[in-house]
Amino acid sequence: MGRDPKHNYKSRCIYHITIGKDSACPDFSRVVGTSTHPLVERTDIGRIIESQIRNFPALCSSLQVLQYVIMPDHIHFVIFAREVLPKAIGSYIGMMKVKCGQLVREKYPNIEAIFSQGFHDRYLRPTHSLSTIIDYVQQNPYRLLVRRLNPDFFRRVNNIEIQGALWQAYGNIQLLENPFKAPVVIHRSDSASLLADKERRWQHLAENGGVLVSPFVSPAEKRIRFLCESSNGKIILLTNKPFREREKPAAREFNLCLSGRLLILAPMKELTPGRSTFMYLNSIVESL
Repeated sequence: MGRDPKHNYKSRCIYHITIGKDSACPDFSRVVGTSTHPLVERTDIGRIIESQIRNFPALCSSLQVLQYVIMPDHIHFVIFAREVLPKAIGSYIGMMKVKCGQLVREKYPNIEAIFSQGFHDRYLRPTHSLSTIIDYVQQNPYRLLVRRLNPDFFRRVNNIEIQGALWQAYGNIQLLENPFKAPVVIHRSDSASLLADKERRWQHLAENGGVLVSPFVSPAEKRIRFLCESSNGKIILLTNKPFREREKPAAREFNLCLSGRLLILAPMKELTPGRSTFMYLNSIVESL
C-alpha cells in the first residue's frame, strides 16, 4: 500500500495521509465563514469519518493522530507511528475506510462507496518540517475559501498547446496574455557584466508589471525569482511534473496565486529530469 518501495511502512514514522471522496458520495462537510474565520461544518458522514480517524489508537496503540481536517471532498490527517507497527500503515488506513463504509451504510443504505480508491501518503523525511505539514492541514479550509473568493487566480486548465505539446496551467491564466514577458535564462558562459545587465532588466520589468518566465532551476535563476517576488513581480513557473489530481499550491506558491502573481505550467506527462529536459523547458520559456 506504500508508494515508495524503499520505505518500510511498518517503521516508526510520521505520515501525511490524503483520502478523496467517491464521486457519488455526498459531501463530508461544508466550509463556511470568512477567509479570516473559516468554519468546517461536518455532515453526518463527516462526523462518522471523524469518529474513525479518532479511533486509530484503538486499531493499534502505537498510532497517534496529530492533526486532521475533513473537507467536503477529501480528508487529510497526520498520523504518528510511535513504534514499529505489526502491519503496514496502509492496513490500518484500509480498516478505517472499511469501518467508515459500514457505519455510513447502516444509516444511508443507498450509499455504495464513501472514499475513492487508495490514498495518497507522504512520510516525514529528516529534511521535512512537521510544523509545515500541520499548518498545511490546518489551513485547508482557509485555502478553499480564498480560492472561492478569487477563482480567476486559482484556475486549473488542461490541454493548453505550447510548441505543439499539451500543458496544464494552474494560477492566473491571464499572465500568458501579458505583453511584457521576459524569459529568465542564465548560461554558465554569461560574463559578470552580462549577468548584471540581465538582472537589471529583469528587475525593472518585474517592478513595472511585467512577467518573468522560467523553471528557476539554477541558484542564479532562483535568486532572480526571489528578487522578483520581493518586488511584487509576476512569475510564470515551468515544471517537469504534471499536477496530481488534487494537487494545489502550498505556502509560497499559494500566496503568490492569492495576489494573482503566479501561473504554473506543467506538462501533461512527466519529463525525465536532466539536461535535455532543462534545455527543452528553456525553449518553451523563450517561445512564451
